[in-house]
Amino acid sequence: MIKPIHKFNNGNGATLCNTCSVIISVGLTDDLYCQKCAVKENWDIKEFYKQMDKEVHQNRGNLNK
Repeated sequence: MIKPIHKFNNGNGATLCNTCSVIISVGLTDDLYCQKCAVKENWDIKEFYKQMDKEVHQNRGNLNK
């Protein structure tokens, strides 16, 4: 299973794209790819977010880790 890339810089967290390492968001999220790379990887963004939402609801114990 691919995990999100989280980086910390002076206490401010950021999530990076697993393909191109661009900052997806300031703060820690479960996103794996930026929108550009998700399209390149033949990901349907809506399906991607549905899957991520499903995983979060199945793994509620891991939300604050």
